[in-house]
Amino acid sequence: MTLKNKINLSLIIFSILSISLIIFLIYPLFKEIKNNSEDLISQKQKLFSFKTKIENLEKFQSLWQEIEPNFKKIDQLFIDSEVPVEFISFLEATARDCEVPIEISSALPSKIEEDPWPSLFFQISSTTSFSKFLRFLAKIETSHYLTEIQNLNTRRLTEKELKLKGFEKFSLGDIKTTFSIKIYTK
Repeated sequence: MTLKNKINLSLIIFSILSISLIIFLIYPLFKEIKNNSEDLISQKQKLFSFKTKIENLEKFQSLWQEIEPNFKKIDQLFIDSEVPVEFISFLEATARDCEVPIEISSALPSKIEEDPWPSLFFQISSTTSFSKFLRFLAKIETSHYLTEIQNLNTRRLTEKELKLKGFEKFSLGDIKTTFSIKIYTK
């Protein structure tokens, strides 16, 4: 073998070793570095996302503490449709405070399409003075319940009615009233 062949052979072997080194050692190393870099970026993004979620959760918790009493108040606006005893007791107590005798009859629960919530209807009849009735009606309208007065019919008592049994304690200026109350339920 001549020197020139030995040099060429050495160059070929060195080239093959260099290419092998690049293919089998350096390329996988760079590929691994690239994959690890992508994983690191992904982990950083997840970490940032978790930190953002934690911050939002902490903000929500502090906001919730501020608005929770309002939700409790909103919940009190609605009555239980299955057992409306609390509202009926409120009506009776308000009538007693205003010195208004009332008769309450209840209807079935209903869900009117344009209403946002289901509701109950109560029919109330009363015979009393106009001022007492207005005070009673004002207390109902300003109560903490979500109500709507409907079908208000009021008429003055006639002399003929005042002579009937049960109307002796009323005077000519008193009124007989019938109205419906729509109250929203849970």
